[in-house]
Amino acid sequence: MGFLLTLIRVLVIILDVFQWVILVWVILSWVLFFLHRSKFRWRNRGLYGVLEQLNAFFERILRPFLRPIRRWLRRFDTKGIDWSPLVIVMIIWILRQLLAEWAARLILSR
Repeated sequence: MGFLLTLIRVLVIILDVFQWVILVWVILSWVLFFLHRSKFRWRNRGLYGVLEQLNAFFERILRPFLRPIRRWLRRFDTKGIDWSPLVIVMIIWILRQLLAEWAARLILSR
């Protein structure tokens, strides 16, 4: 039983890290969107390049998880808004709730 509780804790930590990566990527993509339309990218080319590389890195990490949800959401008219990060965060929240419930049942069954 100790092994299962440890496994649940590790899974919750992995889900937390994944959720933070999604949040950082979304905020970074918003920042890049607005910086692209300003003079910042011409005045600070080095910093803008680093931000673009970080955005590409996060996108490569998240693309395998976002792709199936984007395919599913393509059926609906979302007016160009990418809802897939929000859907993944909601799925993570549901998984965390299920893991917490499972851990509580394991603890109570002792």
